[in-house]
Amino acid sequence: MKKLRNIILGKKQKKRTGSYNRNRGHRAEQKIVNELKELGFTGVVSSRSESKSTDDNKIDIIDKENKLPCYIQIKHTLQTPPYFSIREESTVPNEDFCIIWNKQKKCETNIVTVGSAVIMDKQLFYKLLKSYIKEK
Repeated sequence: MKKLRNIILGKKQKKRTGSYNRNRGHRAEQKIVNELKELGFTGVVSSRSESKSTDDNKIDIIDKENKLPCYIQIKHTLQTPPYFSIREESTVPNEDFCIIWNKQKKCETNIVTVGSAVIMDKQLFYKLLKSYIKEK
C-alpha cells in the first residue's frame, strides 16, 4: 500500500545499503552468540572479532573452549541459503558444518524475521541425537 502511495506521490522507495545489511548480519551473529552463552557455551564469540581467516572460511561463530560440536554460519536472508554451496566453500569437515538461518520477510517499510531454522548434515544431526540420548 505504501509503495503504491509513494508511486502516486512521486516518492522514491528507500533502497537498502550494503552497510544496512552488514549491520543486520552483525546483530544476528551477536544474538546467536548471546543465546549460546546462555546455554552454557561461555567461550563462544563471533569469528569476525577473533579471526579473519575463520570468518573467511564461512564460519561465523567460534568456541574458544572447543565445547561446540559444530561450526556455525549465520544467514539472515529472504531465500533459503544454498547450504551445499556454502559448505563446499569452507574447509571444515562437512559433517560438522551447520547454518542457522533467520528467514526474513519484506513488510511495507521494513524487513522482519519470520522464524529461525538450522540446516545441517544428517551425520551431525545423528551425532547430536546420540549425545542427547546418552545424557538421559
